[in-house]
Amino acid sequence: MTKTTQKATNASAGKATTEKSSSSPALMVLGFDAANKPRGARFEGAEIKLVAAAAKAMSLNVYKAESEDLAAVAQKLPIGRLYSNGKGFVPNVRQSLYSQCIGALAVEPQAAIGHQDAMPLPVAASGLPKTWDEIAPGHLVIAQEALANGWWEAIVLDRHGEMLTLRFRDYPTLPKFVRHRAAVALITTALCEPPTPSAA
Repeated sequence: MTKTTQKATNASAGKATTEKSSSSPALMVLGFDAANKPRGARFEGAEIKLVAAAAKAMSLNVYKAESEDLAAVAQKLPIGRLYSNGKGFVPNVRQSLYSQCIGALAVEPQAAIGHQDAMPLPVAASGLPKTWDEIAPGHLVIAQEALANGWWEAIVLDRHGEMLTLRFRDYPTLPKFVRHRAAVALITTALCEPPTPSAA
């Protein structure tokens, strides 16, 4: 084989490899660290099982960026790393970028990766707190990921002092998040109660 032929063969092989890797959608890994700071990364050309296992060990969620919108958002995330011991590294990211990712994922719940029986089940709200002091697990409140995304119903999963662990009620595949109790809004019980008949 001549050098020219070998060079052409290597170029073709490299092109095929590039085309193969580019055809696989990037994986987005998102969630919060122990200090409740947002973390996010993208993994390109990595095996889904390996990324999912590493993400699970870090209590993070994995999403496949198949659509054009998700792919564009994924490109803004830093590249994550997988180690030979099966662990991974996902850095902290700006809250604005994290919120942008969540906003894009909210309209594409099918992007979440995981077996059906392993996906988080919808949680039913147990009531409406009348004051911020009364907020407890199971209560329904209003919360937001970012001002641009608006306010949405969220269910309180846990409470530690002033901090609430929440999950958006209508988007169970999105990562749970933490907010101070003063950062959520209450739903007035007057909206759920029949009007009191006026005295004759």
